[in-house]
Amino acid sequence: MSALKIIVAGLLLALLSACSAVKLAYNNGHELAWWWLTDYIDVKGEDRATLRQAVHQLHEWHRREQLPTYVEMLRRWQGPVGGDMNSEQVCRMADDVMQRAAALAGAVQVLDTAALQVLARLNPAQLAEMERNFAKSNRKFREKYVDVSPKELLDKRLDSGLSRAEWLYGSLGRAQEQALRSALQASPWDAREALESRQRRQQDIAQTLRNLSQTQATPDQARAALGAMLSRQLGPQENGERARVMAMRQQSCQTLSQLHASTTPGQRAKAQETLRNYAADLAVLVAPR
Repeated sequence: MSALKIIVAGLLLALLSACSAVKLAYNNGHELAWWWLTDYIDVKGEDRATLRQAVHQLHEWHRREQLPTYVEMLRRWQGPVGGDMNSEQVCRMADDVMQRAAALAGAVQVLDTAALQVLARLNPAQLAEMERNFAKSNRKFREKYVDVSPKELLDKRLDSGLSRAEWLYGSLGRAQEQALRSALQASPWDAREALESRQRRQQDIAQTLRNLSQTQATPDQARAALGAMLSRQLGPQENGERARVMAMRQQSCQTLSQLHASTTPGQRAKAQETLRNYAADLAVLVAPR
């Protein structure tokens, strides 16, 4: 991940915490982002202080400009989850999320000149260290998702899927769990393709930063290049990947609509309560305009 994407990922992960912990998680999201950033990029002295300040600036930008849209989205979803939803409606909800993810590319506009200069002058040793850390994370991904049996992979994906579904609906019945397992088994998601996509993105990050350093880019040039790179990171990178993403999107929408169709009135009421509480927690965190 790039410096910017690490920061953004930290903020997003804060939003995926349990409702009871979301306030604490979000308010400390910049510390998590900073920890990840320095785990990938070795910066010292004034450069370190500059990037740490940039993390705080991005966090406040996200609180002010992005968080209100999450609150609005969660409130708008409360009605639909209480009734029937077809795959088209679920896909529209997925598009809501993707639109907000794409908006995160605007984070680059928040970076001041000093932060842009730090990112534009990373030296060969720093870039090599970043690439070693990419390779280390890829080994972990491979061990977890690629170098496992089909059954182990399915079990891991099912555990993850059940965790998300039960966060929303509460406990699922055995038939619902089995239906989710069957849907995941038929999913077009491929761990090796996911790893290759991950590696392409990492290469894009490294090459972008290397080009900035080699060309001694100005802050304006760095902002433009980093913004373009971040936009690429947040979307499919080439036609083959775009087709795979669309296929997975359609299959996921179908799976989620089928799961929702199987839910009881009590589970749907629980989903509405979950979204209502989550929106309320986030609304408290929104910075005054």
